[in-house]
Amino acid sequence: MWDIDIVDVRSRGTIVRRHGSRAAESIHAAFAELAERLAAGHVPGLVTTDEYAAYPEAVLATFGALTPVEKRGRDGRGRKPFAVLEPPPHLVYAQVDKQRDAGGTLVKVETRRVFGTPELLAERLAASPDSGRVNTAFIERQNGVDRGRNPRKARRAGTWSKRPSAHRAVSWLTLGVNFFCWPISTLVERERKKSGDGRPRTSAMELGRARAALSVDAFLRLRPIGFRGPTLAEIRRGQTEFHKPERSPERLKDWPAKQVMRKSFKRLGISARGLGLSTYSGP
Repeated sequence: MWDIDIVDVRSRGTIVRRHGSRAAESIHAAFAELAERLAAGHVPGLVTTDEYAAYPEAVLATFGALTPVEKRGRDGRGRKPFAVLEPPPHLVYAQVDKQRDAGGTLVKVETRRVFGTPELLAERLAASPDSGRVNTAFIERQNGVDRGRNPRKARRAGTWSKRPSAHRAVSWLTLGVNFFCWPISTLVERERKKSGDGRPRTSAMELGRARAALSVDAFLRLRPIGFRGPTLAEIRRGQTEFHKPERSPERLKDWPAKQVMRKSFKRLGISARGLGLSTYSGP
C-alpha cells in the first residue's frame, strides 16, 4: 500500500492523500481530487514530480482543455476531426529523473521539462521563495517526517500495518497532527522576516485553516460540525470510513481515454516512449 500525496510547497501542507497501489488509477484519482479542492479554474504555476509514467498523463488530463483538431490529407481534403488535450499556456510541469544502479545506489539526477517554455520555467523558479531549481525535495522531506512519526511506515521494521483499515486510520491521524500541531521552522523564519512574528507556525496557519498551532490534546478534541464517531460495534463489523475501499472509479468516470492521451502527446511533440506513458486505458 502506497501513500499518494500532493504537497503545497508554499505551506508545506499535504492537501491530497490517497492510499492504495501505485497504479495509474490511483495517481489519476489523486489529481482528480486535487482539481476538486482547488478554486474553480485555478491552475498551479509549477508542478514537479518524479519520472513515474502516470504523472504527465494526470497533469494533462486534470488541467488541460479539449481542443478540436481538423486534420487534412495529402490531397488537401479534410478528414474526420478529433480532439486533443492542450495544457494551459501558463502551466509549467517538470520531472526529476533519478537514475540508480543495480544495487539501488543513486548515480545520476536529471531534470526534464514536460509542459511550458524554458523562459516560463526560469521565471517560475526565479520568483519562488522556496527553491531555485526543479526538485522533489519537499515531498521527500514530507515522506521522511511521516515515516519518523508513524511507525507503521518505518522501513525494515516489524511495526507495519496488518490491516488496511488500521493503516489508513493512523496515517490520517499523523497527517492531521502534522498539519495542525507541528510548527515548521522555515515557515516561522519566513514570518519573522515578513512581520517580525516568531510564533510557532503550522501548515494549517499558512493556509488560513487555523489561527494558532494546536496541541495534540486540543486537536484530538476537535469535532467538526455534524461529526459522529463510529461505535465499537461498527468498528468490529468493519463499517467505518477507513474500512471502505478507495473510490477511484467514481472520480475517473470523465477521465480521457488512452487514445486521446496518445494523440495529445503526439501533437505536443512529446515522446510517449521517453515519458513511459502508462497502460491505463481509462474508464
